Amino acid sequence: MPGVPPPVDFGRARLEIETIPPGQTFGRIYWSTYPDPLGYGKSPSRFSDPRRRVAVNRFGVLYLGDSVKVCFLEAVLRDRREGFVDDLPIDEVELTQRRYAEITTTAELRLVDLRGDKAVRMGVPTDVVGAQRQSLARRWSVAFYEHPSQPDGIIYPSRLNGATNLAIYDRATPKIQAKRVMTLLGAPGLAKVLDAFRVGLM
Repeated sequence: MPGVPPPVDFGRARLEIETIPPGQTFGRIYWSTYPDPLGYGKSPSRFSDPRRRVAVNRFGVLYLGDSVKVCFLEAVLRDRREGFVDDLPIDEVELTQRRYAEITTTAELRLVDLRGDKAVRMGVPTDVVGAQRQSLARRWSVAFYEHPSQPDGIIYPSRLNGATNLAIYDRATPKIQAKRVMTLLGAPGLAKVLDAFRVGLM
């Protein structure tokens, strides 16, 4: 049934865990006004902590993608192509004022796996996987975060192209580091991404 919140005894559940070994590289796009490529906020996002607490008592989430393409889709393009059949112009600032960071794992990451049928095995509603209801996804994120096995975050499919995304809980950021940081326009493969989605500068 859609919309089901985590049961009170979810701590007894056996989590489906994907282990990411050290040395794996992911990407992140962020605004250049923020100097730290591993910085994160606590404002509402897909898997953020929704509890009404002071910020210091809520966990933060850092989002990564497995390619520059999915990072661009998730951070910049999002739903802007929906119903738009022509070339899509975007403000030049959207590209010139963003950075792309290559983020490497320095220790094993243990991530709750929402890909394939693994969410079903854990009793997680499809609304959480497909992001139809972010408020519900946030409640499940709290349940994952507070699970006795203490996972480092969530691995899940992008709703935009099915590629792999990571939501890393703040307690796990010591297990990752920025390997290389560049302007978004300098990111390898970005030109092909812009061409594929028919994006041009205004």
